[in-house]
Amino acid sequence: MASKSNTVVVLKFGSSVLRSENDLPRAVHEIYRWWREGAKVIAVVSAFGDTTNRLARLAENICSQPEKSTVASLLATGETTSSALLGLALNNVGIPARVLDAAQVGLRTVGARLDADPVELDSARLWGETCRGVVVLPGFVGRGENGDTTLLGRGGSDYSALFLAQRLKAHCVLLKDVDGLYTSDPSCTAVRASRFERVSYDSAIRLGGSVVQQKAVRFAAAHRLTFTITSIGARTGTEVGPFPDRLDPARYTQEPLRVILLGCGTVGGGVYQRLAALPELFTVVGVGARTASRATEAGVPDHLFTSDLETLIEKPCDVVVELIGDTKRAAFLIERALHLGRNLVTANKTLIAHAGDELHTLAAETGATLCYSSAVGGVLPALETIKRVREVSPLRAISGVLNGTTNFILDQLAIGQSFGVAVKAAQERGYAEQDPQFDLDGIDAAQKLIILVAAAFDQHLALHAITRNGIRDLNAEALKAAQERGQAIRLVARCVRSDHGLEASVQPVELPLNHPFAQIKGAQNCLLVEPEVGERVVVSGEGAGRWPTTESVIADLFEIRSNHQEEEMKELEECVA
Repeated sequence: MASKSNTVVVLKFGSSVLRSENDLPRAVHEIYRWWREGAKVIAVVSAFGDTTNRLARLAENICSQPEKSTVASLLATGETTSSALLGLALNNVGIPARVLDAAQVGLRTVGARLDADPVELDSARLWGETCRGVVVLPGFVGRGENGDTTLLGRGGSDYSALFLAQRLKAHCVLLKDVDGLYTSDPSCTAVRASRFERVSYDSAIRLGGSVVQQKAVRFAAAHRLTFTITSIGARTGTEVGPFPDRLDPARYTQEPLRVILLGCGTVGGGVYQRLAALPELFTVVGVGARTASRATEAGVPDHLFTSDLETLIEKPCDVVVELIGDTKRAAFLIERALHLGRNLVTANKTLIAHAGDELHTLAAETGATLCYSSAVGGVLPALETIKRVREVSPLRAISGVLNGTTNFILDQLAIGQSFGVAVKAAQERGYAEQDPQFDLDGIDAAQKLIILVAAAFDQHLALHAITRNGIRDLNAEALKAAQERGQAIRLVARCVRSDHGLEASVQPVELPLNHPFAQIKGAQNCLLVEPEVGERVVVSGEGAGRWPTTESVIADLFEIRSNHQEEEMKELEECVA
C-alpha cells in the first residue's frame, strides 16, 4: 500500500461497498484514515447498490428506445445522489469537503455517450480544491464535446478514478468488498483461493471479472499506472501494475479486534454504533457505564452492559476505549488497562495533559499502544500533522485555535451580542458546559497545548508555565472595533522554541481577516505548524461534538488494528520462512 503522507490519493468507492446510505460512515472512516495522515484525498463515488440497474430498467419501462443522452442524464443521478450524501457525511464529522461534478473539474470525454473515454481534465482546479479539503466526485460521469452528460460504461467509476490519478500523478485505490484479486472466488469454500500481492495488467483483466472494469485496466496498462485493489480498513491489497504475478506467501485473515468501551454517553454511544456497524473489523465484548439508560439508547444489548467497570477491564480484549470523562476514576482504569497490556484509546485531555508522560512510560513497559488523538481537537489531525512535519524538519513553533466554544462566543460578540447572551447561546447549542470556566479562561486550550507541545518538542509543560488570558475581558465593543480595523479576534494557543527554551501562551489575538485562524467558525479548530526548514503547514477540522470526536476515536482504533495486523503478519511470515 502507498504511503499516506504528502500524497494525492484517489479513493474509489464502488456500489459493492456503498450498498446504501447506511454504508456512508464506512467510506468516511477510510477517507479520514488517509486525510489525517496528510494525504490530499479525492473520493470517486459510485451509485448505491443496484441503483444504476434500477434506473436503467425504469428508463426501458417508460421508453423502449430512449435517447442515449437522456439515459445518461438519468443514470448519472445515482452518482450525483451518492456523492452529495457522502459530502454531507464528511461535513457531519467535521471534515472539510467539497462535492464537485464533471463540468466543474473539466472532465471531458469522447466516444459513445454511454461508453465514452475521458480525454481532458482541469487538473489545476482539482489540485487547488484538494488543498482546501476532501474532494468528492461522482464516478462514471463526464461531459461530451457539446457539453452533454456522458457515461464511461458499466463499472466506469474505476475508469474515472484511474484517469484522475493518471492526470494528477496520484495513487489510486479501488475499494471493493474483497481485499484484492484472488486466484478464484474467495467466498467459495470448495476451492482454497489465494490472494495476489501483485498482479500484471493481463492477469487483472483475466481474473478481475466483476471486481474491476477491464477498460479501466487497459487504460492503466497504456499509461503504466500502478493501482491498488483492496477493501475498507485493510492494510494489505493487490497491487496491479507492470510486473509479474506474485501470490501472498502466507494467506492471512485477521480476526476482528476485541474492544471494551468504558462510557456510553454522547461520544461513547456514537463510538458503539460505529463499531457495531463494522462487525468484520471490530467486536465489542463489553460496555461499561454508570447507568444502563444511555447504553440502551445507543443500542447496546443487555448482555454486553455492566456498571462494574473495574471488573470489565479484566475481561480479555485487544483494546480499551475510555470515554467516561471522570479524571480520577479514568486514571485508575487506564493505568490498570495498561498494566494488563491492553491497547488504550482515550479522549481525556485533562488526564493526558497532566500524566501523559507517565502513561506513555507504562504503555512502553507492557508493550501497549496509547492513542488520544480525539483529546486534542476532535477530527482535527493535530498530533498526526505534528508528527508528519517533524519527520522532515525540527519545529520552530506551533499555534492554533483549539477551542470552538470561544470561537462561537467571539463571533456572537462581533455581531453585537452581550457576553452573557453569547455564553448562554453557546450552552444552548452544546458548545459550552453549564460551568464554562475551562473554555472562557483558556484552560481547555492550554491543556491541549500541553499535549501538542509534548508531541512537537518532547517536553512537558506545566499548566502554570503557560501565560494564559481568557476572553472574559472582551465585549461587543472590542470585537466591533477590531472589525473596523479589518481584524478578527481569536483565542490563540502558541508555543515557540527559542534560545531561552519554550515560550507558551494562550491569549486573545487580533488577526487579519485573511489569516487561517480568522476564517474558522463555530466548533472549527485550526493548527499551524512552523518547521525550521520548509513551509508552514495549516490544517483545520471540527474540534468538538459527538461525531467529530467519534470519528477520531474510530481512526485510533483503525490504527491499532492496522498495527496489530502488521505484527501478526510478521509473525506468520517468520513461521512460513
